[in-house]
Amino acid sequence: MIRRTVVALTSVLALTLTASVPAYAASAPAHAPTLAVAADYDTNVTANAGPEPVAEGRTLTVKGSLKRNTDGQWRPYSARVLTVHHDPTGSAGSRQVATVRTTSNGSYTRQFTASRSGTWTVKFGGNSSHQPDHAADGICVYSAGRWQCPVSSTNPDLDCADVGERVWVGSKDYHRLDADDDGWGCDSLG
Repeated sequence: MIRRTVVALTSVLALTLTASVPAYAASAPAHAPTLAVAADYDTNVTANAGPEPVAEGRTLTVKGSLKRNTDGQWRPYSARVLTVHHDPTGSAGSRQVATVRTTSNGSYTRQFTASRSGTWTVKFGGNSSHQPDHAADGICVYSAGRWQCPVSSTNPDLDCADVGERVWVGSKDYHRLDADDDGWGCDSLG
């Protein structure tokens, strides 16, 4: 939203400055920089990684859409290449893992094997008439059980009755299963 506001203000400022330039200054030297304001200046990328949470080794799908603003209308932006990046939790940073092309309705989808929790980011690099944009979605990948993932709308709070066994939670007791703080949850079931 801030970026879009800045672009709009830049456009207004450019028009204001152009309108207030004295007539004698109209012929600028050939090397003078110009501000090009494209009629289609905005894009919108969405991204959703799921299912969430997901078990390690299962299929993870990253999907979404790319739209462009044309004459005040949001329209699908088809046949555009987007890059998909994964930033695993605790890693040194994000890396590009794939490219996808939008379909005729502006959507995209790509499947991966779930290996590590982290953030999935989809980026549109922009072009001469549309600005770059990106969207991201974090996802938790678990190896032993959903208790290894934070409580969220897609991973509701679990109780020991839901887990059904004594489990190692370590220092990240997201679901408050470790009453005596020894790293083991649901001691009464062991």
